[in-house]
Amino acid sequence: MQVGRVVGAAVVLVAGAIAVAAPAAAQPSWEMPDVEGEVLQDAWDTVVSTTDGAVVPETAVAEGPPFEQYNLNNWEVCSQSPSEGGEISADAPPELEVMRPGAC
Repeated sequence: MQVGRVVGAAVVLVAGAIAVAAPAAAQPSWEMPDVEGEVLQDAWDTVVSTTDGAVVPETAVAEGPPFEQYNLNNWEVCSQSPSEGGEISADAPPELEVMRPGAC
């Protein structure tokens, strides 16, 4: 019976250690740069360099049918979320709405 108590006590100790473990470290965050009006490639590069490669922006066409943005030089950033100075992170990347150059 002693073995059962020792094993049972070990299980309780391990479970207790898991319950009081420190929470995971907070995700780093950065300040969103102003990229509105920029060519999408330049805006993309700015966000990536600001976050040391940890964050890439999400993109969507501002109006009309959805298009994939394969050539980032063929798109202009019409709006951004969050706005300049807002907080971005890997869990909350910025969203850039784009149109063809001159269509914003």
